[in-house]
Amino acid sequence: MYLGIDVSKATIDCCLITDGFFYEHRFSNSPAGYVKLKAWLNGHNANPSLHCCCEATGTYYEPLAEYLNGHYKMSVENPRKIKGFANAVLQRSKTDKQDAKLIARYCKAMNPEAWQRPTQAQKQLQELTRYIARVKKQRAAELTKYQTAPDYLKRHIKATIDYLSSHLQMLKKDLQSFYKANPDYNRNRQRLKTITGIGENAAAVLLATITAKMKTARQLAAYLGLDPKQNQSGTSINGRPRISKTGKSQARAALYMPALVAYRLNAFPAFIGRLKAKKKPPKLIIVAIMRKLLTIAFHILKNQTEYDKSRYGLTT
Repeated sequence: MYLGIDVSKATIDCCLITDGFFYEHRFSNSPAGYVKLKAWLNGHNANPSLHCCCEATGTYYEPLAEYLNGHYKMSVENPRKIKGFANAVLQRSKTDKQDAKLIARYCKAMNPEAWQRPTQAQKQLQELTRYIARVKKQRAAELTKYQTAPDYLKRHIKATIDYLSSHLQMLKKDLQSFYKANPDYNRNRQRLKTITGIGENAAAVLLATITAKMKTARQLAAYLGLDPKQNQSGTSINGRPRISKTGKSQARAALYMPALVAYRLNAFPAFIGRLKAKKKPPKLIIVAIMRKLLTIAFHILKNQTEYDKSRYGLTT
């Protein structure tokens, strides 16, 4: 049995596949709706082997995923995977009901891996770092607007900037309180900050992103969209390789400035030297350093070791 779920803010559209038949129903996206969904599934003789699947759409899916994970096998998939599957089966229309059916078919055909519920501390750190990034983005937009705003608007924009700046300081204090309450995260934060270029923001984002389900550095790079994307076919198509960007844009953004600092300080002389010898442009080198910093961070957290500068040609 397979259950596909299309999640929105207020409702969840469900499609159950059992014995070759499709059963559809809509419930509210609320605890009461989840209880009704469970009763509906019981009416179809669902057992713990039922495989449920939904897309990772913002945070709307999280309460539902946590509820179903306690009763059945639960998978949460990247929406781009579902979209690719829709293209593969030539789905022409898009409605909530059809999306639920598509997700159920995807679940049956692809058998995605089980979702791992984040710990309460991990979830708290993820939400803090997301909100800090959001406030920073809002403040940057207001700062840009201030540059060209007429005089009669500047004082209002300045007030907004001041409010967002003070709010950002409050969030940073909350982040420090989180570290005090979670010593393991604080120790790992200190380890990450010894990497050349990694500061408070990058360390927090990396700690929020790197979880136990990440088995290899390559898998983590793909999760963040820092894996290479080839575009080659026969002799007529031979595009320039790029990063896929199929992943967490917030984490990629957090690694850009640390990579730029590492590049300017020549933190990895042998690595950077090889790329320069191949006539690679600075932007490509910076992206390569982003992936290198991510790989170093992954191994430090996985092995609980310290950053060894001498390994990368640095003595100070």
